[in-house]
Amino acid sequence: MQQTTGADISNIIGTSMTIQQQQAELLQQQIKELIKVGVGGKYKDTTDYTKQIQDELELEQVMQNRGVERYKKQQTAAVIKTQESTTLYGLQYQAKYISKLSALINEDIVKTMSGNSGRHRTSFKLICQCLNKLKLNEQMLKPNADNWDSISLIVLKNVINGISKNHTLNRLSIAIGSALEQEARLCMFEDKDKPLFQKVSKILNSGQGMQKQSKYLYKKNVFTYWMNRNDLTWKRWSKKDKVHLGTELIHYCEVLNLVTCQLVNKGKNKTLYYVNPTKKMLQEIKDFNNVNEAMYPEFLPMIMPPMDWDYSPFRGGYYGRKYNQENKPEEVVKSINQSKEKK
Repeated sequence: MQQTTGADISNIIGTSMTIQQQQAELLQQQIKELIKVGVGGKYKDTTDYTKQIQDELELEQVMQNRGVERYKKQQTAAVIKTQESTTLYGLQYQAKYISKLSALINEDIVKTMSGNSGRHRTSFKLICQCLNKLKLNEQMLKPNADNWDSISLIVLKNVINGISKNHTLNRLSIAIGSALEQEARLCMFEDKDKPLFQKVSKILNSGQGMQKQSKYLYKKNVFTYWMNRNDLTWKRWSKKDKVHLGTELIHYCEVLNLVTCQLVNKGKNKTLYYVNPTKKMLQEIKDFNNVNEAMYPEFLPMIMPPMDWDYSPFRGGYYGRKYNQENKPEEVVKSINQSKEKK
């Protein structure tokens, strides 16, 4: 085994110092180039703005880092509160899969209406209560997958809310079934007293008296109050019905490769089904976050005059990553020169 000599250490230190010196010289050269091109034409004299230019790029990096940190904090908070459907990736997933889920529901509804689907009959008898009479009649005459979008949205919200936690199939099915029962009650309210329903909906949509932290719960309580006050009785769905309906709808999410139901041994003579996100879903979320976490910086006042805006709405103002890939001064210079050539 060779020993490191004093000469070797000196060479290593010397090489490190040379690299640092080269980087420092390169930075100074880049700063001089920035000054030379006039920093967007904002400065009218030849004063040395070296420190300001360097501080501006460092400030914009801080803005970027703070934005990433805020993005991750919001995600963590949503996971803790079981509200991942409110995150950017949650909203993206809802938009991406709502039509696909509605198409699957519609396909089986059509089969059920034609008498070819006995297994789904109980579930779809309940799900049809989630449409008001007008939409249900339209569906009977001319099946349309879009009619089931509200149901699909409820399902996706509940599934996405639980992707970072281990939810049993039974628990998630009941959550979906309960949310759909509330939707069915609202449809009944609209069918039996449409003027009152529209009046209450208008007040709630205006946000009057609503607590931001519990919009859904507040709306639910207000609608329930008015239904009870006007003797709009509702025959409650049984727990068994909710589980049956929720399980059927989670199965569609399996078909779309969003989740998988796995049997887990929890001890002697006890096994439970758990709903877990697929590897595909987790990878898509990871890729989405990697792209989007850096797109929402915490904007701060600039140290330097802003960059001139050119032909693109994305090229101007700040100098950093929105203007180049690596936040390097030479990249900023290159972008400035390219902009000037096009003017």
